[in-house]
Amino acid sequence: MLQEAAQWILVGAALSVCAYFYNDIKSLVVPSEGDAPLVFASQTRPEPNAKPGFSGEVRLKADKRGHFVFTGDVDGRPLTFMADTGASVIALTYEDARRAGLSPATLDFSARVATANGTARVAPVILSRVRVGSITLRNVQAAIAEKGALDVNLLGMSFLGRLDSFNLRGDELILIQ
Repeated sequence: MLQEAAQWILVGAALSVCAYFYNDIKSLVVPSEGDAPLVFASQTRPEPNAKPGFSGEVRLKADKRGHFVFTGDVDGRPLTFMADTGASVIALTYEDARRAGLSPATLDFSARVATANGTARVAPVILSRVRVGSITLRNVQAAIAEKGALDVNLLGMSFLGRLDSFNLRGDELILIQ
């Protein structure tokens, strides 16, 4: 009974945080209720806003709006990302997926996700290598959005959740591998 109450408190807190930041997040990628789950199939440059600490630590500075926007890379190609703990997976714009060497025109955009702008179709993929500063992860789940469905790439929980930790200190998001 106590455990169930704690779970409902966590759900309420999460919903409150989402409601608070709703207008700031242009495209929040989460699976739509009732849609089929995403099924994933396989398929270096220094960052001015990411300053390295010790090996495996990256500090991202918030922009004027409080967002953590930075340059990371996918398979060695630099892309701009926004850190988004509300995104289940890394979400790439259609155009940036092409820049990263993927072929979105050949992918199946049958998975649906809910975004702040409504429902969108995405193509689930596995990214071979994703790097943020000195942190590199391999075989990371991601989704490519249909053309025009996403304004900025989102660094979601498929990356952040594999770190040893990430935390917020003032205007810095600290990633530790």
